[in-house]
Amino acid sequence: MEPFYKLLRNGLIILVLLFVTDRALGALIEHFFFNEKQGDSAVTTHGILDANEDILIFGNSRASHHYIPELITEKTGLSCYNLGRDGMKMLYYETLLKSVLSYHTPKVVILDLNLNDFEYQHQEEQKLTAVLMPYINKNKEISEMIYTQSKMQFSLAHISTLYRVNSLPMSIVQHHLEIGQKHFSGYEPLSGNMPQSATVQHIDNANYKESKDQLTAFENFVKATRSKNIKLHVLVSPGMKIHKHNALKTADSILSKYDLKCYNYSELFNANANKLFYDVGHLNEIGAKAFTDSVIVDHLTEIPAAGIN
Repeated sequence: MEPFYKLLRNGLIILVLLFVTDRALGALIEHFFFNEKQGDSAVTTHGILDANEDILIFGNSRASHHYIPELITEKTGLSCYNLGRDGMKMLYYETLLKSVLSYHTPKVVILDLNLNDFEYQHQEEQKLTAVLMPYINKNKEISEMIYTQSKMQFSLAHISTLYRVNSLPMSIVQHHLEIGQKHFSGYEPLSGNMPQSATVQHIDNANYKESKDQLTAFENFVKATRSKNIKLHVLVSPGMKIHKHNALKTADSILSKYDLKCYNYSELFNANANKLFYDVGHLNEIGAKAFTDSVIVDHLTEIPAAGIN
């Protein structure tokens, strides 16, 4: 029996070493991750853990490049943060909003609705889970979302700290070395413009198909703001690629149930497209300033800094 006990003892020692290594390395990676000052994850971390601004902006890369919080604060006297993140869709916006509302109630929420935000995308939940996995033990809303999407990933993330942070080291190094795009209260300016020959593209996307999950997430987003008496503005920011079949009709149908509407600025700058756009989907810094000015005049000038009447 002695060889058996020796094998059992060695096995236990290996398990203990693996456990200690997992927790130690995981804690080290988490420390640097949650102290990032730049990058998409830094913006998400702000939203999940410590957003306390009066105005919060939600959306994907079009949000992060199109709304300038500093300008909004200067013109309204209200603090503002841009929570836009590249490549995300409605399920992310809903989860992030619920995370914020678990500890803070902003006066105003702006949702930059991408024209394809409702479109079905294969494995969209997997991307969302990967982005939010590092926060699974930081916020109840995140934990519940991951459990709903994948009970296996939920279990593994609680067993192993490294499992939930294994994809982070390269981006952590990049952002601590200040490599890449810089953001200012979540806003990422883009320098450069389209060639003079650039024109707006109207696309007949006949295969357009909407996701029930994204539609549910959108309505839940609206309900969450209403339940907290938050002023909600749903906007479509300017773009040079206009799809014939898009989220506008469905968004207005849902918003009308709450006496709201979607404001479509998608073709606001068509006449000066090449001067104001960085690429077909994103405004450059000059375009972002012009658009932010329009948003302030159209939607934010009557909101007093002391609160909403």
